Amino acid sequence: MAFDHFSIQALTYELQARLEGAVIQRVFTQDNTLCFASDNPEWVCGVGGRNGFLCLRDGPWPYASSLARGPEKYLVQARVVQVVAERTERILRLRLERKDSQDRSSYGILVCELIPAKIQFYLLREQGMEVLGKWGGTQERSQMGKSYKPPRAGGRLLPGEDAQSAWQALVSESELGLEKGARRWFAGADPDLVRELWYRAGLGEDGEGRGPESANVLWQAAAKAYGRGVENGEAYVWSDGDRMRYSALEPRRLKGECERFASISKAIQVVQERDKSQARQRSRHQKIRSQLVQALKKGRRRLQAMQLDLEEAAQIGEFEKKGNTLLANIAHLAGGRSIVELQDVFDPTGRALLRIELNPDRSPAENAVRYLKSVKKFKRRREILPGRIADLAQQCARYEDWIGEVEGDNWQHDQELRHWLENRGIPMDRARRAGPSAHPRRYRTSTGWSVWAGRNNKENDVLTHKMSAQNDLWFHAHGYPGSHVVLRREGRKEEPDKQTLQEAAALAAFWSKGKTAKKISVVYTLVKYVTKPRGGAPGHALLRREKAIVVEPFLLSEDNKGI
Repeated sequence: MAFDHFSIQALTYELQARLEGAVIQRVFTQDNTLCFASDNPEWVCGVGGRNGFLCLRDGPWPYASSLARGPEKYLVQARVVQVVAERTERILRLRLERKDSQDRSSYGILVCELIPAKIQFYLLREQGMEVLGKWGGTQERSQMGKSYKPPRAGGRLLPGEDAQSAWQALVSESELGLEKGARRWFAGADPDLVRELWYRAGLGEDGEGRGPESANVLWQAAAKAYGRGVENGEAYVWSDGDRMRYSALEPRRLKGECERFASISKAIQVVQERDKSQARQRSRHQKIRSQLVQALKKGRRRLQAMQLDLEEAAQIGEFEKKGNTLLANIAHLAGGRSIVELQDVFDPTGRALLRIELNPDRSPAENAVRYLKSVKKFKRRREILPGRIADLAQQCARYEDWIGEVEGDNWQHDQELRHWLENRGIPMDRARRAGPSAHPRRYRTSTGWSVWAGRNNKENDVLTHKMSAQNDLWFHAHGYPGSHVVLRREGRKEEPDKQTLQEAAALAAFWSKGKTAKKISVVYTLVKYVTKPRGGAPGHALLRREKAIVVEPFLLSEDNKGI
């Protein structure tokens, strides 16, 4: 995953709204992971390193309580004073305040370097910028107690704020080409962002040879996009080959072929979870392929050995003659000899001599028995091996086909392969899941607001905790089992009016066991105040700051337009 300029701005706004003024109560660290939470149901999850990320996550605190003993102890009971993003660099800073027993304040800074492929988190003492803790990257211990050294400034430009002449000068002096130049000098730009700006500028496919006019057009498109910033707080996720991408800037070039989420944190979380799932799937494929390759190699070795055994069995006639010739002349042979020449008893003329190798440590009779035992062995090989060789050759061909199926990711429905894998201790998934599979009922109020209702307890959980934004409104019939109902803001800043609230509540009443009552009470609150108790059954929810409204159960008009 990678943070572009718009994703960092959107994440900054989210953290400002959720964290500024909050006091950190819980902290968890492990290796490259740094997580912390206040009293809000959302908590911050940061993972450093090549595949690192930073986002807000909802739901109860997932870690067992533990005493902070490392540098993370400086975060406990710290108040988040300010969250800011640097102007042109991929860096977020959280200013923290702690008070001692005499109510004196000291300040620290949590620096989040969101640089692709090397995400890192530094905890600094504000006075002197001394490094107190670090998560992600290498050489953690060697940096403790030293002054923080920020990444070298990239000299990037912020379209819409910086002068266009600076961009023109960089392009004219560089041999990078227009597209690579935009990736190099636009603030927070990556290949996906530049492709989107390229599309919005209408520059077509080939851009490396464009002149000054194209550079001006691209700058104007970038200035327009950067100037608008994060328009609606939403974020977008799409697939680029075998990689998942996200951004808070709508990828118009995809013409709707992307998923839309209510927040950048939700998009980051989805991409991170899917990346983990894909990594597990790749690891699984590699393991299965390795098993098949090893089985194929072993099969080919056995096949080669059996073919050599069958070729050796072609000596059956020669061994039979030698054994019987030795027995016919046993009375005239002395021991201790390694080679003898005897008249071939199978030659009708009686003149042919047969040269026979002997083991000098064995008697002539024992050598004769050895030859005749080999004859029996060769006969058995000629009876058995051709069928076994054919079966093994067929199995090796099947291994090759299976390897092709695994490489093409179309092996899951091959029952013979699945049975073969299960016999070797590789359990098969009974269901493949690619994110929430919920399809809630969708309705539209008379005032134009979208309302979603879960169909069952499991879907209620997914709707409430996976598919809804934190500021959406959540409804449930009071005292009756029923659907979780969510009134979706979809980027609206205004509060829903009384009629909208009543219609959403009426829908919650309708999809409950109390739908036959003339009027029932419906409770509602913001989604962020709805939590699931640890170990709770599907659909079980705890809520805070709820209000109640009495309505008559009523079914709204269905909304078939989707998201």
